[in-house]
Amino acid sequence: MALEIKEDKGIFEVIGELTSQNLGALKVYFESALEVTDEMVISLEKVTVMDSSVALFFEKLYKQVAANHKVLAIVGRQNKEISEVMNITKTDYILSSDRV
Repeated sequence: MALEIKEDKGIFEVIGELTSQNLGALKVYFESALEVTDEMVISLEKVTVMDSSVALFFEKLYKQVAANHKVLAIVGRQNKEISEVMNITKTDYILSSDRV
């Protein structure tokens, strides 16, 4: 399944596979979106595959947003498809415990 991102009222739902192959597009998309908003919710609940490069990207984005005094919530803690890679890369702390 290809990567798809749907936005509705500031909630960005990521659907499909997140790998190093589409990391560049993902990075451009979210960095551009953060230029026009101070608050964002990213849902990873429908991600079917995630590799370590993407987990580390989301951690970097999370830290960058905080350093710029903006708000980013990343949800998807219940998604078993991403939990292992988030645990291995020690990036699971960026996931919000709240569901959208």
